[in-house]
Amino acid sequence: MKYWDTENRDGIFIADYNNPPTNYLVGPATAELNEMIALWREPDVRVVVLTSAVPDRYITHYSVEELVALGDDPDKLRQSAYNLVFGFHALLRSLAYLDKPIVVGMTGDTMGGGLEMALNCDIRVAQKGDFRIGFPEVALGILTGTGSQMLARIIGHGRAMDFLMRSRTVTPQGALELGLVTELAEDARSRAIEIAEGLNKLSHVSVVAAKRAITRGANLPIEEGLRIEGEEWMKTIVTDEAMELMRDYVAQPFEKRREWVHTHGVPPVPGNATGS
Repeated sequence: MKYWDTENRDGIFIADYNNPPTNYLVGPATAELNEMIALWREPDVRVVVLTSAVPDRYITHYSVEELVALGDDPDKLRQSAYNLVFGFHALLRSLAYLDKPIVVGMTGDTMGGGLEMALNCDIRVAQKGDFRIGFPEVALGILTGTGSQMLARIIGHGRAMDFLMRSRTVTPQGALELGLVTELAEDARSRAIEIAEGLNKLSHVSVVAAKRAITRGANLPIEEGLRIEGEEWMKTIVTDEAMELMRDYVAQPFEKRREWVHTHGVPPVPGNATGS
C-alpha cells in the first residue's frame, strides 16, 4: 500500500499512516483503509492498531488542498461532496462496527478527519507533547463530516456544542480531561501496541461482545440496549473457554482471586500514562 505501512504481529494488525511531511488524510488513503478493513475481518486478525509512521503527526486532518480543488467546478463539487461525506460515513461506521477491538496511537497532531477516524475506534492513546487535537472545520467555513455525532456521544451534548461551534483544538492533556482520549503516554504507538497485546490475551468472544454491546446498544433506549447486552452475554456464557476460565477462577482461594483481578489481561496504565 502507498499510504499505510502494515504488519500482522501474531494476530495484532498494525497500520501506520505514512504521508509525510504533513500526514494529511487523502482520498486514496481512505480507499486503502477500506481494503484493510476487509482484511481485518479475517479470523487471523484479533486486534487492530492504527497509528503513524510520521513523527509528531497522527493524521493531521483531511487534505484541505483536495477539498479546495473540488471547488473549481461547482456542479462537480456538489456530487463529489455527497460521495465524499457519505462514503466517509460508511468507512468510519465500518471501523465502529468491526468485530475486532481497534486501538489508536495518536502520535501527534490529530484534527479534523483524523480525529473523526479516531473517535470511531475503541481505545485512544494520545502522545504527550505540544500537539493539538480537535476540530478546526467551523473556522474554515465548513463542518465535520461525522465529528458532531461522535463528539456528542463521547463527551456529552453541552461540551460537544462548545467544542465544535468554537472550532476548538486542545492539547493532549485537554483531550484527556474532556474524555476525547483514554490516556496519555510518552510513546503513544508503543502504548497502543502494549494495550493490543493485552487484549489479544483475553477471550476474543467476550472482548467482541463488550464492543458490540456498547457500540450497538449505548445510544438506544435502555430496554433495547439491555436486550443487545443480554444477547451478547448469552454468546459468551455458552463457550467452553468461558467455563474453563471461570472454573479456574473459583478454584483459587480468595487472595489468589484478588491477585488475578489485579494482574490479568490488559497491562495496567503506567504511573506516568495519564500525565497526572
